[in-house]
Amino acid sequence: MEDLRQQVGSNMMDGGIDELRQGVGNMMVGGVVPVPNHANNVHRRSKTRVTMHALMSEALPLDEAARLEMKALPNKTPVSVLQELLSRRGTTPKYELVQIEGAIHEPTFRYRVTVADVVAMGTGRSKKEAKHAAAKAVLDKLIGVNTENAEAPIPNSIPDSQNIQEIQSGYGEEKVVNNPIGSLQEMCMSRHWPPPKYSMEGEEGLPHERQFTIVCSILKYRQVGQGKSKKLAKRQAAHKMWQSLQDTNSNRTQGVDEDENTCLNDGDVNLVQFLQEIASEQQFEVTYVDIEEKSISGKCQCLVQLSTLPVAVCYGSGMTSKDAQAAAAQNALEYLKIMTKK
Repeated sequence: MEDLRQQVGSNMMDGGIDELRQGVGNMMVGGVVPVPNHANNVHRRSKTRVTMHALMSEALPLDEAARLEMKALPNKTPVSVLQELLSRRGTTPKYELVQIEGAIHEPTFRYRVTVADVVAMGTGRSKKEAKHAAAKAVLDKLIGVNTENAEAPIPNSIPDSQNIQEIQSGYGEEKVVNNPIGSLQEMCMSRHWPPPKYSMEGEEGLPHERQFTIVCSILKYRQVGQGKSKKLAKRQAAHKMWQSLQDTNSNRTQGVDEDENTCLNDGDVNLVQFLQEIASEQQFEVTYVDIEEKSISGKCQCLVQLSTLPVAVCYGSGMTSKDAQAAAAQNALEYLKIMTKK
């Protein structure tokens, strides 16, 4: 024992201390710490667990793997679950924005997602919401869940059961249009009719049991909708109008044809405003240019330019500058009617 102490002391005297310090320094710089780190072991085990989950997902058939991945839905979004499921198989889902409905301030987006030969749709008040709804719908299809309502938005955007019952109670057994107000607007545009007008007919009942009545009017057609809110009443009126016009579409009378051909000559229609509404919806500009010189017959003259492709210029004349603009707008509408006729 005494000999060992003398040997160590001799080594230190011969520069062993410097070597020891240098060795310890190298250990610190190199990050080598001879103390067991249990956290690293825990991390290693968790990584192994994730890898095993991925391996199981890859080995299973697509429907079984989807069922396994769906267990993570409370903590993950449908889009991320579907993405992870397919990325392990070397593919990705294909999302397509197929439709935008509704008013500008309240649009409804519809996405279609394709996974191999499985296709599903989803709708929502935003693109993100619609994509989540589509991803959830395709996951449900993969695992064999009933997808009768696959196009319904994800839960936070679905109306409550009371509203659903209210809407359906007014429609009877008819198929409910997803967005009746937007669908009716599109129908009017396709037929070159003025847009539908909605007016409040009345409200009745106690404050907590209000019943609203709204009238939808298009040309000579009129439909009434009722609901516990103005929005529901308007939707029902729009749906009834859409349904009645759909029914007349297959067996149209002469009076309907006359209305379609003469609606632009209807004195109740503000042609300048109507043209501007179409321009806003179809995203082109309308510019009026008043001509200082009067026509040979002494009428005011006006030109209207449409920034369509190709650019269109239409002429109008009238007793006043306002009448000339209205005539130019009418000719522009007739031009659009001819150019868009199928």
